[in-house]
Amino acid sequence: MTRKLASEKVIVSAPLSFSGSAQRIWKITDVENPIAKFALAMIAIALIMGAWMFVLCWYFVMYVLFGVFFFIFRLFTRSRRKNKRDKLRHREVLDAIEQRKQL
Repeated sequence: MTRKLASEKVIVSAPLSFSGSAQRIWKITDVENPIAKFALAMIAIALIMGAWMFVLCWYFVMYVLFGVFFFIFRLFTRSRRKNKRDKLRHREVLDAIEQRKQL
């Protein structure tokens, strides 16, 4: 398995979204051993189903009770996660340029 860059490990989706929660939980299956990978995949699927039940309740409460204020909050937090990923990518490019200069 190839080594992932730090920017590839950043998940931009919100932790309390269906895709964000699934991506974060699925990271536990990133192992080399195929038997362990299968066992962890089964555990991850069970955890994802539980997380999605929680997310469904979360969305109902937030959108029904708080409405438009929640959209504004989500936009700010998403931009913060995207900025973190972009800074990591920039740092990786600068490091690659430095390594190339040293050769």
